[in-house]
Amino acid sequence: MRYLVPLLAVTLYAQSPRTTPPTVQSIVPRGIARGMTAELVIEGFNLAKASAIFFSDPRVTGKILRVKELPDLPDVRIGANGTQSSIDVGPLPPRNQVTVEVEIAPEAEIGDVSFRLQTPLGTSPEGTFLIEPYVGEAPDQEPNDTLAGAFETHLPAVLTGVIAKAGDLDHFKFTARAGQTIVIENSSAKVGSTLQPVIAILDASGAVLRTFGEDGMSLSFVHKFAGAGVHYLRIADYERSGRASHQYRIKVGEFGFVSQIFPLGLRRDAVAPIQLTGHNVPATVQLKGTPLPEDPFSAQLRPEGAYNRVKLALGTDPELTVTQPSPLLTLPVTLNGRLDKAKPVHRFPFQAKKGQTLVFEVMARRLASDLDSTLEILTADGKPIEVAAVRPVVETFTTLRDHDSASPGIRITHWNNINAGDYMLLGREIVRVAELPRGPDEDVRYEQLNGQRLTFFNTAAEAHAIDKAVYKVQIHPPGAQFAANGLPVTRLYAQNDDGGPGFDKDSYLTFTAPADGAYQLTVRDVTGAAGPYRLNIREPRPDFRLSVNPRNPNVPRGGSIPLTVTATRLDGYAGPIDLTLPNLPPGFTAARGRIEPNQNTGVLLLSAAAEAPPTAAFPFTVTGSALGLTRQANPEDRLKLIAIGSQPDVLMTSPTRRVELAPGETAAIQVKISRQNGFAGRVPVDVVNLPPRVKLPDFGLNGVLLNEGETERTFYIEATPAAEPGDYTIAVAGRVETRSTQQNLSAAPETIAVRIKAK
Repeated sequence: MRYLVPLLAVTLYAQSPRTTPPTVQSIVPRGIARGMTAELVIEGFNLAKASAIFFSDPRVTGKILRVKELPDLPDVRIGANGTQSSIDVGPLPPRNQVTVEVEIAPEAEIGDVSFRLQTPLGTSPEGTFLIEPYVGEAPDQEPNDTLAGAFETHLPAVLTGVIAKAGDLDHFKFTARAGQTIVIENSSAKVGSTLQPVIAILDASGAVLRTFGEDGMSLSFVHKFAGAGVHYLRIADYERSGRASHQYRIKVGEFGFVSQIFPLGLRRDAVAPIQLTGHNVPATVQLKGTPLPEDPFSAQLRPEGAYNRVKLALGTDPELTVTQPSPLLTLPVTLNGRLDKAKPVHRFPFQAKKGQTLVFEVMARRLASDLDSTLEILTADGKPIEVAAVRPVVETFTTLRDHDSASPGIRITHWNNINAGDYMLLGREIVRVAELPRGPDEDVRYEQLNGQRLTFFNTAAEAHAIDKAVYKVQIHPPGAQFAANGLPVTRLYAQNDDGGPGFDKDSYLTFTAPADGAYQLTVRDVTGAAGPYRLNIREPRPDFRLSVNPRNPNVPRGGSIPLTVTATRLDGYAGPIDLTLPNLPPGFTAARGRIEPNQNTGVLLLSAAAEAPPTAAFPFTVTGSALGLTRQANPEDRLKLIAIGSQPDVLMTSPTRRVELAPGETAAIQVKISRQNGFAGRVPVDVVNLPPRVKLPDFGLNGVLLNEGETERTFYIEATPAAEPGDYTIAVAGRVETRSTQQNLSAAPETIAVRIKAK
């Protein structure tokens, strides 16, 4: 039975039917013990006739027991301004409940496992639950805000519950032995919890013995009890907030746990001792550097008895354990070191020839070390080395809000005499303008990779307060002198804090020696903290890594969708990368694609014939080739699946096959749509893979849009004055707006060639 929606929820917009992709809204339970068979209940939109389930771990299997339709929930959608949204996303699709019998093999790894459901409309987004040890579960039973209401349990146990309201406290009571050491591990964030747990251990009188998690970041802790008797464990939120998503599943007991290793890696195929720090694990193990099947640059360690896995890096250069003072380094080399309070700075002498370029790359935070490294190269006598002079020529200021160190958008007061392609100085961070605001209520968009803004000249991204000065700058050789213009000149030195997208807090520094001679490298932690690190020093080895989006393309029958492939370029590689999607079954086709020089993305069009036969979802591989190397996109993801969908609501075509324009010019592109399945709503047009510094001008907040009743549109692309000449490829796709987090795109079946001519 379908339920009527309250009138208020439907009077603000006309509803047009549309196909909503499968959507997962809830998963119960969020944890299952390994070695067990249990029922997993999944709820979401359009999961009817779910026929299969796929898991990221082959040691987890499942079969669908039943699928039933659920009553509709109230249809209330909140827009960006906090009021009810007037955007038509169609009538409520059916809400379904899928019950799956899940079997966890006894040898399955403790940790998170993901899944996708297959339906007649394609595969669902990833859902995630935890594989846990076979121990008892202790549920949160309110009221338990005080010691008197504490839920009594026995260790080991998995503590489960939710901090549902602001100031909520959950207490659990247990008995400990004198000298007993327990591990406390929170895995809830892996299944979508927003809780940042602060965990306190109290004695029988309520006195706090120890508190963990006050940094708002830590996930695991170890505590040794001095005395025996009744104790309590108290769980709160770091910000003392409460909400339904503040769920927790916290393992507590005498588990084996590895908190740190040293060294953080080893040479590929070599055998080396690895020192372990933790609880109930050996002090040292011998490990061979065998690459993971999905990652030739990593190995994995899980000592017997430990519930967590540890990732190690694999290298090809000679390995050296750090000693201080250090001997003169022979390059290339990988240094395995550990900073501590006794030696908070490590120094390494090395030789370089004039014009020789070297890369210095730290791996620490990416390998679970607490270290937040920073690198600096000095002369042999310890003096900084200037690498560039930065001259401001235009001054403006940040406005509206404080800005974080990741977002590519920053609001400034004015942008007179600033253009796309210009370098900007924000604090000590140099960025490059990708797109200027089209109106007063928009940010300047800076060049970015995977949603994180890029920095240049070895500078690192920073947070910026409101009303902070921002400068358009010119980059000059080191030592350059300038006539005063009232703005402060900045000198850049051979140093780096954070390496940028993909590096977390690890440092990455490129250095070109200004003269033959001796130099000195220093390694320290930004905060003075201790921890291990792994530092590789080499001449540049150009390379790249690839990722693809979406990871589960649901291809409409008789239609096409775009796959965006993003390259992380390494050690300065800026050339082309050829893309293929091989080994497709009958009924599916994909044209070759390319990531052009100096571009970070490319597009592949994946199509399904109208007569494509029904088929189970199948894994796919996107490969990129350059430099004689072949790399796969997201090789670690076992849930990259292609599935056939239903007939699309929109079929898009473009009679425009090729456009040419010079920097500063515009070119027209025409798109047409045919509507199907009764769909009559608006259709935003996604222009995929625009070349650098080419933009869509003057289309307002909604971009390119075909309104209700429209079937064609001509729009323009504009090459900014800084656009780089070259040949590029774009795709156009019509987007059907739905209630799903998954894309619902229908692309023109052929790409459009864009040539940027020399100015």
